[in-house]
Amino acid sequence: MSRFAALLLLTMVMLLTVTAGAAPAAAHASLVEAVPAAGSELKAAPERITLTFNERLENGLFYLRVYDSAKRQVTDAAAVMNPEQTAVILELPALGQGNYLVTYHVISADGHPVEGTYLFAVGQSLSEDAGSQEMPAGMHHSHGDEPFGGTSAGDVLQFVSRILYYAALLVFTGWLLWYRRFGGTAPDETRTRLRRLAEKWQQLYLIAYILFMWAHLPDLLGDSGAAGLVTLFTKTAAGYAWIGGLLLALLSFIMLYRSTALDLVWAALAWLAKGMLGHAAGFEPKTQTLLLDWLHLAAAAVWAGGLVMLLLLWKTEREQAKRLLPIFSTAALLSLLVLTVSGVLTTFIFLPDIRYILETSWGRLLLVKSALVAAVMVTGALIRFSYRRLRDRTAGRLLALDAILMTATIGVVGVFTYLTPLPANEPLHWHVMGEKIHMTAQISPKVPGVNDFTVKVWLPEKLGKPKDVILKLHSLDGPEIAPIVVPVEPFDDASFEDSYDMKRYSYRVRGAYLPYAGRWRVEVRVMDSEDNETVYNSEIRVY
Repeated sequence: MSRFAALLLLTMVMLLTVTAGAAPAAAHASLVEAVPAAGSELKAAPERITLTFNERLENGLFYLRVYDSAKRQVTDAAAVMNPEQTAVILELPALGQGNYLVTYHVISADGHPVEGTYLFAVGQSLSEDAGSQEMPAGMHHSHGDEPFGGTSAGDVLQFVSRILYYAALLVFTGWLLWYRRFGGTAPDETRTRLRRLAEKWQQLYLIAYILFMWAHLPDLLGDSGAAGLVTLFTKTAAGYAWIGGLLLALLSFIMLYRSTALDLVWAALAWLAKGMLGHAAGFEPKTQTLLLDWLHLAAAAVWAGGLVMLLLLWKTEREQAKRLLPIFSTAALLSLLVLTVSGVLTTFIFLPDIRYILETSWGRLLLVKSALVAAVMVTGALIRFSYRRLRDRTAGRLLALDAILMTATIGVVGVFTYLTPLPANEPLHWHVMGEKIHMTAQISPKVPGVNDFTVKVWLPEKLGKPKDVILKLHSLDGPEIAPIVVPVEPFDDASFEDSYDMKRYSYRVRGAYLPYAGRWRVEVRVMDSEDNETVYNSEIRVY
């Protein structure tokens, strides 16, 4: 093993040891509660809109707006954020009867924009005058789990820019490391050529970063305009990271190629800047997640930059390529091991339940990436075997295959690093129609902890009030746990809903009756005045 490979392995093992004790913690902003809730039909107008998220938000760039059915903004007042920076609140003037549209835009701790729109009604049903309620231009919901659901030209540009930036970052920084490691012992002509190519990669990296930044700015700003641009870059951590990355790309034309130490410092800062714009910045413990991400990028750069350099030399300077191959082969193997270990540790931090891998696009793409990396390991072993057997033609073909696998891996990473690792909880709205009875059960926001539980029953008026309405929660992951009885109580329901020519009876309660994540069976039992009991069951998943 070369001194370079040994030093690389020792450094990365030490850093991985530091991060191994990191505990998992949820992150990535998503809306967990809206008051009033989406689809609410209220008798009295609300005094304010309160949106609560599952993690700390950026305090510099956000908005919450309410429009009436004529597309008029009901107040010019700005929304405020609570001291914990987990909720956005907008005080409202007195609202009249009608349908209202709520739209919001926030930036999560990992620098990703989260926005959405929903409706509520005051003094009427949402179905009344619905035709005049149109969504104002530019309002939509973004940052979901599916990468290609309803993909627009802007989405395609974002994915392309991320892939190009990620590829340019890895190849350029890796090339820089290998230029210092291998170029110093190469003939002058080879060293000069590698330096010229490094400068080409450097230019591509700057262009890719500018494209990456330009493609994502509209989503970060939302409808904030020029004022939002200033706020983004002066008052948010995400903005600081964007500017820092751009300055690093520009400073590379001044800093690089002067000394090995300066080149290494620049590359390390470039990897850190990338980490500040990803999931690692949104999870706790942040020090460990950022360090793991930095290690992951460093190992990927050693592999990607070395492979591209080796492939180019194989085509043009075969003897120099043969000098590089055994050094690269050892370093690539160590890098892939570091990639595997750091990736596994990161996954355990991101996911409180490893089964979530199969339940999100992020997890499924992670499995695809893992399969590609496994194929790379096999290909690398075959390259080493062919080289030792002096089979240049076979080794060349395998190098080309390795490059294809690397390109595919970078493409997958460019997509899945922008998806949400954690599956999102959606409120339960469960309605069952029957011949003599209808039932609706609602759990909102359907998260571990405090929730609002509502049961509504429609019965023929001649039967009168139900004799009993029972709501139970059965843990399917812990069958030894007795069912949890949710003590719903009658309340005066002000919402407007179809009566189905029957009398409606409504029950609700708020409390921590859904204590933890997992699979649950919701059971509703309704007994009418004639002692006829109807039982309903539905399975839910809480993340």
